[in-house]
Amino acid sequence: MAAWTSENGGGGTTIASVTDNAGNVYSEAGSARSTDTAANTMADIWYSENSVPGATVVTITPSPSGTSGTAVIWEFSGVEPFSPLDQTAVLDSQAATTTPLGASVATTSPAEVIVSVANVSGTVTGMNSGNAFTSDSTAGGDGFAHLIATSAGSYAAQWKSSTSGTFCSSTVSFRAASTGGGACDLNQDGVVNVVDVQLAVNMDLGLIPCPAALDGGACTALVQQIVNAALGQGCSATIGHSVSLTWTASASTGVTGYYIFRSTTSGGPYTQLNATTVTTTSYTDSSVSAGQTYYYVVTAVAGSNQSAYSSQAQANVPTDI
Repeated sequence: MAAWTSENGGGGTTIASVTDNAGNVYSEAGSARSTDTAANTMADIWYSENSVPGATVVTITPSPSGTSGTAVIWEFSGVEPFSPLDQTAVLDSQAATTTPLGASVATTSPAEVIVSVANVSGTVTGMNSGNAFTSDSTAGGDGFAHLIATSAGSYAAQWKSSTSGTFCSSTVSFRAASTGGGACDLNQDGVVNVVDVQLAVNMDLGLIPCPAALDGGACTALVQQIVNAALGQGCSATIGHSVSLTWTASASTGVTGYYIFRSTTSGGPYTQLNATTVTTTSYTDSSVSAGQTYYYVVTAVAGSNQSAYSSQAQANVPTDI
């Protein structure tokens, strides 16, 4: 797992890629990039699932290239090898303080590992008194910390800083390895065995439908995945989730479309999901995470005018089996 914080002036920077010399594949931990407009800085967290050992060099490539920053690398054992990411939270452009409070995540399973980063325009010296997180680094004057939670709940890191400053924060959590079969446990009885293999064969033959959420509904390569899992080689099948929204058309005249907004906090603040208006009264949000609760509102657009938010709708995304 790699966290990167930009120096002042690097707020528009993104991470182009993260690689290592063992060939592991890294991706951003959900939408883990946070920004602080006052200091013109950002923070981001990337990770590699089911990684192989032996990496001695990790390379983080920012975009644009040449942007300077600070990186901290973690290695954890006992994490779910496939689809380990549970929660992602960010805080943007937080007010100046000497006790920066990181983005809070609400974990959905016990023994999750939580990593939190704060890019602070002050100088972080360690964790604030009483906070359960472990300070892993204060490199670059920023905060990098982790916590292995004992139970599901809400967790946030809080640092102390020798000088007051604005900040942004990114926090992610990862599930502990389970004893069940995960997505490969097709009959959800807690184990992957010959019964699941037979179900996979029947799906491959078209005798029973392949669940749309399983591997995106593409079950042509499912049999070998289930066989591997039944032999104790891990489950590489994944479960995808989406939220389908519908609403009543606006009665106002001149309405040409709608914008959809989402938040992980009831009442907002909300983030706009669609760059251009949708002309129908439905929308599918495919960028959701298992176990997360989302809150949605819609606005109607007529020319240069945009309505107030609609009533809020709540969607609870199920946890992967």
